[in-house]
Amino acid sequence: MITRLSVISVLLLTFLPVAAPAADPGFPLVQALASFPFDEEAEWLERGRLTSTLTLSAGNVFMFSPDGSLVSDLESLEVTLALRVGIFRSLTLEMYSRWSGIHGGWMDGIIENFHDAFGLPDNGRPIYARNRVDYKLQGVFERERSAGVTGPVTLALSSTLAPGREFRLGARLAIQASLAASPGLLSGRPALIAGGWLQWRRGNIALGLAGHMAFFDAPAWLGDVSITPRIFLAEAWARLGWFRAGMIRRSSPFRSGDQSHPGWQILLGVRLLRGVELRFQEDLAPFDSTPDVRFSIRLRLDQLARRRKLG
Repeated sequence: MITRLSVISVLLLTFLPVAAPAADPGFPLVQALASFPFDEEAEWLERGRLTSTLTLSAGNVFMFSPDGSLVSDLESLEVTLALRVGIFRSLTLEMYSRWSGIHGGWMDGIIENFHDAFGLPDNGRPIYARNRVDYKLQGVFERERSAGVTGPVTLALSSTLAPGREFRLGARLAIQASLAASPGLLSGRPALIAGGWLQWRRGNIALGLAGHMAFFDAPAWLGDVSITPRIFLAEAWARLGWFRAGMIRRSSPFRSGDQSHPGWQILLGVRLLRGVELRFQEDLAPFDSTPDVRFSIRLRLDQLARRRKLG
């Protein structure tokens, strides 16, 4: 595993033009019901101050159930715009708008060759054709072509409850609305999200914990598929200067099948310059409800505009 992560870290630089998300694992079937676009390192904003962040993401998703009832063989793309503005002391209004899509992609051959080179199991990848969309939930939907959707839009209020010099405690309440329903991609139903975070920071060292729970109704397109209408996501992270590492754990709302397993990921990040951060997410066992690998580039548009103006 150490060798695998070392090589992937090197490949990270090769995939610089590619992109991916903040903390949400990005598994389309679960993310269609509720997603978590928040970044817990976002700073407290004084009244009237506005920040804007653009996150681009790309992930390679491959899993299938033994009976073939669920197949997720695709690559995902996402673009998320985040706007945050301070409205009162320790209170911030947030808006997140996302576009997402699926396509056949180009990573399959690289991942399969990587597995072969290091003697890793192929996990059944040769069963399905490379770089094609094969996405289905038996009796619910079946997709074999690229597709894209706009949404959801998330509005949130976040508050720094204890804005200390080193320790900070915060809370968030959000409502998430789909602009339309799209089987396997977008719920069409609203979700209510509540959560909080704790941070400790001294100099260029920071540690943090965050957790959010989403509550929602099952979308009409799921039919008789049994779910628990909530998803919990937790993240623990550490930052040293321009480097970040973390662990993500997300529950699954599905009550049966491989898709019911929780998702675990490690997250690695590096700031390339002020306002630009590259992030990488790698799945951990049981590997059933997370992408194999996910990349992201996060652009703080307000900081980049300020740099350009000063430069």
